[in-house]
Amino acid sequence: MGRMFSQDMLTVSQSKSIGRDEFTIAGGDGRVLGSARQTLKLSDLVKASRGVEVFDAAGNVVLVVEDPVNVIRDTYVIRRVDEQTGEKTELAHITKRFAWLGAKYDVDIAGFPPVKIDGEVFQLNYQITGEGRPIARVDAEYSGMGRALMGKTTYRLVFEPGLDENVHAAVIGIAIALDMRREKMRNSQ
Repeated sequence: MGRMFSQDMLTVSQSKSIGRDEFTIAGGDGRVLGSARQTLKLSDLVKASRGVEVFDAAGNVVLVVEDPVNVIRDTYVIRRVDEQTGEKTELAHITKRFAWLGAKYDVDIAGFPPVKIDGEVFQLNYQITGEGRPIARVDAEYSGMGRALMGKTTYRLVFEPGLDENVHAAVIGIAIALDMRREKMRNSQ
């Protein structure tokens, strides 16, 4: 499990499969380290929420990104899954703030100083900072007109050296959560 959460560069490539988003997560050398898949659970339909599960290379769930029902401000919860017990522990919490232009978010990562997301208006390219210092950068890469029209995006995540696994896991979750938000905004128009 730790290999995906210790790389200083990852590529997260989105694809669609029978009505749900799927992602392949690869290291800087191109080796597949994990995957992510939108959940299609009956409880999601009843609660009107959505989620994405992140799997390591062996197929074990290691991270869960949830989009619970919100009335006013969009909120996303990222949970790390304990590999021994399967217990889910909240790792990060993202809440959209009101902003006239673009999107602003409050981000809390467990055991880490307050975090900010600084980015482009549509949040495809952004930097994640803590106490004014960079933590990671997420950039959408052009992967062809057809993929773009289908809403498929490839993200490159570059982490500052020396961060612990929980921060890596939180950044992966943040990238997926913001992609979920972008998809939700596209579908609501």
